[in-house]
Amino acid sequence: MIYDSIEELIGNTPLVRIHPDVHGLGNVNLYAKLEFYNPFGSVKDRIAKGMLTPLLPDLIKNKKTVVEASSGNTAKALAILCGIHGLPFKTVTNRIKMPEVRMILQTLGADIEELPGLSDCPDPMDPNDFTTVAANLAKAEPDKYHYTDQYFNELNRKSHRQTGAEIHADLNKVDYFFGFLGTCGTTMGAGQYLKDTCDTKVIGVVADAGHHIPGGRNVNELWEVGFFRKDFYEELITGTSQQAIEGMLTLNRRSGILCGPTTGLIYYAAVNKLKDLSHKLPPGETINAVFIACDRVEPYMSYIKKFRPELYSQATTTRKTVHSQTPEEVATAPRIDAQSLSALIASKDALVIDIRGHFAFSIGHIPSSLNILDETFTQIVEEGKTLPQDKKIVVVCRIGDISAKYASYLAGNGYDVFSLDGGITAWKESGFPLQKT
Repeated sequence: MIYDSIEELIGNTPLVRIHPDVHGLGNVNLYAKLEFYNPFGSVKDRIAKGMLTPLLPDLIKNKKTVVEASSGNTAKALAILCGIHGLPFKTVTNRIKMPEVRMILQTLGADIEELPGLSDCPDPMDPNDFTTVAANLAKAEPDKYHYTDQYFNELNRKSHRQTGAEIHADLNKVDYFFGFLGTCGTTMGAGQYLKDTCDTKVIGVVADAGHHIPGGRNVNELWEVGFFRKDFYEELITGTSQQAIEGMLTLNRRSGILCGPTTGLIYYAAVNKLKDLSHKLPPGETINAVFIACDRVEPYMSYIKKFRPELYSQATTTRKTVHSQTPEEVATAPRIDAQSLSALIASKDALVIDIRGHFAFSIGHIPSSLNILDETFTQIVEEGKTLPQDKKIVVVCRIGDISAKYASYLAGNGYDVFSLDGGITAWKESGFPLQKT
């Protein structure tokens, strides 16, 4: 089949039945709406097209820059669509937590402005909030910028009515619809259509307080989202990062659905909810339920590794790696205390490498230290003799556990190396200065 434009492939995604042997519920027909079959890989392709298409003539004529407050899939889809139509794109965000996502946006040519905010949810009352910064940019220069505003733009919700229409056309009877709550546009748009046509009960899924699931909210943040209405949902179900990965692995390995952790939590929550419901069904009666498979697994490798490191600990080569070392080998790693490190730095004979995340590093780090993320540093040191041989190398992490693995590995490869005993915590407790970026 031939298409004139990649944009024509947005929507009309497949609905796939999850085999009962996988979910274990004999009287439940459970289906996944594969939104990652959209051409740019996620459910957000629909809203990017919906928000942008009506405005394209004006945007192109006046050569405006499209601005969005997004940390991932919406930004990716808008960056691609803007590129197709020759428009510049800028995303304002404070929460790109996966390096893969940042690299994808950079590959697509997006202008990324990352703010230092702590909240994962928009707060219009905070003048430094990422949504406010994006909105103010467009207000200050309306002839230059257009803000698509996914959190409050009604075209977000309306774009997803088509999702509901597609599900209804395929199934006709839909008893339960499960969706993860990010902007809440998917559940409000598709869910409202299904409510109107077949009296579907809509279940919202969110992260537990203190947990982060890519692309979504935790239970304490929903009140700040523009489309959220608690009374719209039959029930809100919360879950953890570990449950998200557990559900994802089941779909990846048992159903061949290469979805990410967001979908994993929706599936996990749906199965547990439906298990309770199925026990109460009269003999011969069945439930039809649909959940949204939001996006693919590939951009979330670093997230999965963070919560399930054992998945990647199995050796795939006879060559020793940083993380294939035994606990006994790591226990013998050369260590240095904060006092001795301070003296070593004063002698200008040390290369201090801090492997913590960028945000933690920016809050406070040892003066003159270099920030290389854990996963990036692994690649560097396993490439071979890539570090300077004429300095003592000191690896720093939060409490000295991960850095010890690097010290052990590098010492075995002939480097003069140490792990900071107790990590940056011990350095701070010893009263030595921390530098902010």
